[in-house]
Amino acid sequence: MPRHFRRAGLGAALVLPLLLAACGGGSSQYDGSILNGQVLMSAGNPVTDGGNGNVCVYAVAAGQGNPLNTTVVPPANTGTLLTTSCVPTDANGNFTIDLTSFYGPVLIQVAAGSYTNAATGKTTLLPNLSSTNASLQAVADIGGGGTVNAVVTPLTTIATVKAAAMSGGLSAADYAAASASVASQFQLGSLTINTAPVAGDAYDMALAGVQEYLANAPGAIDDPNANNLLTWNLSASTVQADYTTAYDAINHSSASFTFN
Repeated sequence: MPRHFRRAGLGAALVLPLLLAACGGGSSQYDGSILNGQVLMSAGNPVTDGGNGNVCVYAVAAGQGNPLNTTVVPPANTGTLLTTSCVPTDANGNFTIDLTSFYGPVLIQVAAGSYTNAATGKTTLLPNLSSTNASLQAVADIGGGGTVNAVVTPLTTIATVKAAAMSGGLSAADYAAASASVASQFQLGSLTINTAPVAGDAYDMALAGVQEYLANAPGAIDDPNANNLLTWNLSASTVQADYTTAYDAINHSSASFTFN
């Protein structure tokens, strides 16, 4: 056999394992995951929907998800879901979605539901935030097999909005950076917004402040449905001062917040 044919054969033999490795080749790094989530307004205060299917999950591509259209009733899907339909939350706000065939960041959107407002003790519908196409949002990074845990709260909603405004959009890295920024601005100390709050901790107190803001003056007057707070539209109203007032009222504190 001519020498150049032997070299070509050797090259093909070397390329084949590389192609197999690129396609997975037995590696689990490109496996998807089971997404376990919980939708909460504060510790032990779940959002439920009566089994109607209020949690919708979309792939994130080029910094964008495929969001709901909440300008119609009931909300309509404007993109391709990663599941055959939106899934319900149970009585504790929990949901589970099999995403083992998907790899990458996902946008979690909660379109509807109710909770018990900590400020009033009354069953309350989630606010309709048409500018974010959802009531509550979060981002989760799916991959590597096993289980990925996520929590969806008003603060993860703010972090999702902040991440979407960054140059990279809804990437896992930008969401992580936005989450850290939100935790800092709401004075959570070492706590992360992406795990469930515990009764009485700083995260729980911050979320109680959101509920007071939603229920009572000044937030309910200045910022109906907390559209400006939850979409982080800080120039539209006195969000910072109103939230401080609400937080201090429900938590019996004298804290002061600076938002940016």
